[in-house]
Amino acid sequence: MSRLRFLPAILIGIAIICFACEKVPVDSKIFVERYLTGTASTKWPIQSYVKLQLKGKDTLVKDTIDLAIDSAIFNINSKYIRGTDTVNFAIDQAGENITFSTKPDSTWHIEYLRTSTFKLVHQRNETVNGVTTNYKIEQIFRK
Repeated sequence: MSRLRFLPAILIGIAIICFACEKVPVDSKIFVERYLTGTASTKWPIQSYVKLQLKGKDTLVKDTIDLAIDSAIFNINSKYIRGTDTVNFAIDQAGENITFSTKPDSTWHIEYLRTSTFKLVHQRNETVNGVTTNYKIEQIFRK
């Protein structure tokens, strides 16, 4: 019986906490930019680099490279730095794709973002004589 008199106080406390939290929509582009850039010198070690080449349903090339010592920096000035190479990058309004200013421009899909890791995927299809070849590169960055 004594336990039941605390139940309304607990329920009221939970209700106050739920209504006190303001629900603000997150702008995906701003979230992705802040997540990737972090501070001016946030390094993202490249955990793995996978290169696939599929012709029809057959796998022609499947290379997986572990790059434990290679890292990249996405800095606040929208510059991507990897080794001695520096290129500009831009994130689309939806926060789903990142475009690097290389020649030709390359657009990568942000497959997922987690607390300490994210995955970028670049995919290109080519059809020759009715046979489709799919080229796909996946990079996983982990802090």
